Amino acid sequence: MTVLFDENGHVYFADERPEDRDVDGLLWERWEGAQTGELDWAAHHPARQREVMDGRPLCGVCKGDPDRDERGTLWLLHADENVQALVSFLGSVTTATPAVCISCARRALRACQELQRGFIALRVREAPVIGVRGTLYSPTEAPLANQVVRFGDVALHRVVARQLMRELINAELDETTLAAGFSTTVPAGVALPGPGPVWG
Repeated sequence: MTVLFDENGHVYFADERPEDRDVDGLLWERWEGAQTGELDWAAHHPARQREVMDGRPLCGVCKGDPDRDERGTLWLLHADENVQALVSFLGSVTTATPAVCISCARRALRACQELQRGFIALRVREAPVIGVRGTLYSPTEAPLANQVVRFGDVALHRVVARQLMRELINAELDETTLAAGFSTTVPAGVALPGPGPVWG
């Protein structure tokens, strides 16, 4: 898409449509075309991701209710070699990955190669939406992809958003719910200082 700046320094598309913006006026990536091929478990379509992340958390796969118990809502996150040590934390995790129900979590673990390389399951009681991730534009410099911009940041209107971000606060490692038949490569007993990393 051709991205331009208006007189206020806000980004817009040269052929912008009303549906390109959300109710708060943020500009979102436009993904078009018919689905072909196998499901890509590691990718989140912007419109669908926003639907399941905004408001009450929904399962990112089936859009039903995510699994909840006395410890909180279930989140399943990919954990590669750069984040495997960031477990049993004292802080929080910022993620674009939606919550999940048990049935879809098990399905994802069987089908997603990213999760098969390592994952963690978390229980979370508090997970506010805190911002977006997308491409940050500048009138004078090259665009920066995959930037997380929090709500209230003055740069928010220079972002073409792709994902909503939630902060998983005081998350608890769940080593039992999905343990049967699956193995996480994440080492236990490692403390994470806050604020936490960006995941998913």
